[in-house]
Amino acid sequence: MQKTHELDRIIRGRMCSGCGACAFVGAAHGVTMIDVASVGRRPSWGEDLPGTVKDAMVAACPGIAIEAPAASLPRPRDAAELVVGPTVAIWEGWATDPDVRRAASSGGAVSALAAYAVERLGMALVVHTGVDPTLPWSNRTTTSTGMDGLIAHAGSRYAPSSPVEALEIIEASDRPCVFIGKPCDAAAVAKLRAVRPALDRNLGLVLSFFCAGTPSTSATLNLVASLGFDAPDQIEAITYRGAGWPGRFLVSDKRGRQASLSYEESWSSLASRQRQLRCQLCPDGLGELADVTGGDAWHRKDEGTDGISVILARTERGRRVVDGAIRNGYLTATTSDAASVVRGQGLVRRRRLVLARLLGLRAFGRLTPRFRGFHLVAAARQEGPATFLREFAGMVKRVWTRGYFRPEPRH
Repeated sequence: MQKTHELDRIIRGRMCSGCGACAFVGAAHGVTMIDVASVGRRPSWGEDLPGTVKDAMVAACPGIAIEAPAASLPRPRDAAELVVGPTVAIWEGWATDPDVRRAASSGGAVSALAAYAVERLGMALVVHTGVDPTLPWSNRTTTSTGMDGLIAHAGSRYAPSSPVEALEIIEASDRPCVFIGKPCDAAAVAKLRAVRPALDRNLGLVLSFFCAGTPSTSATLNLVASLGFDAPDQIEAITYRGAGWPGRFLVSDKRGRQASLSYEESWSSLASRQRQLRCQLCPDGLGELADVTGGDAWHRKDEGTDGISVILARTERGRRVVDGAIRNGYLTATTSDAASVVRGQGLVRRRRLVLARLLGLRAFGRLTPRFRGFHLVAAARQEGPATFLREFAGMVKRVWTRGYFRPEPRH
């Protein structure tokens, strides 16, 4: 009997994060990324792939295993650092350019840093995610070489994306480039650069952003249908937030109709509908494997509606870039600390819950990711046994009610 390859087990077992690493590694063998509407972005190929190609795809896969930088560092100094992860420096601030700040989701820090890297540090381009102009509810991987492109694609896109598929552009460049992606994308990039010297040389800056998980395409289409837009081919534009902090979910069609929801209403709906199982197991919502990562400074929400970012430099390279962006007027920022990140980001709590969820899946013999360096046992202790049991029972229930014991759908 032929043994099932681990790559196939990862996909069928719902551990794929949809990052696009498979398509990058297997491009010469016809591997592409497709959107499975009820699930997310998934690799697809025609004829059977050679085992060596599948092995390389698994080796790059952040869905099945991630090793945090903390795995090789001393234990965290306090409870806040344990859930935030290791940092070289922390700031709170925003893009100095008011157009960038307003167009982006949380102060525009990531967009401002990308612009600084291209305009002042001489990097060739930025590989990032933007709206698909032909399918406004979908994303596509794109490149920008200046501020105009970055502003055009600024803001959160709560829909599947796979920017790692485009790393060939960076690998073939004659100059260093910027990559922007979700924390799982940054984790895939870290694995790939370790075995591809040209890619490593050309990754001038890896930026990420705080991520609570990726809703499926169906989640967006169901939401717009609930607002009366049930003909996707008539939809002209969808924005998830921005134009203020946090901004509103806005949909418009070709007849000029518009409807909107508050950020809280729209995210509640999107997050509750067909979010990837792998996202529910992620301990790295704050992007530990990027050079710099940013997200909402919610603890300062009362200060206005223009957006304030928490900015985490994870590497010395990241710290130098942020310092340079501040000196050159791209960022306005002041120093902060891990305790402030915890106050401002409820997302840090997920690291405390992951262990119970993993064990809930394992109780059914389901495949689970391997996480090294995220201190999941210590993080779980911060919540206590009652929360641990509740999360364990919740995952057991979801295995049955959401069909997690079955292979992932492919349509």
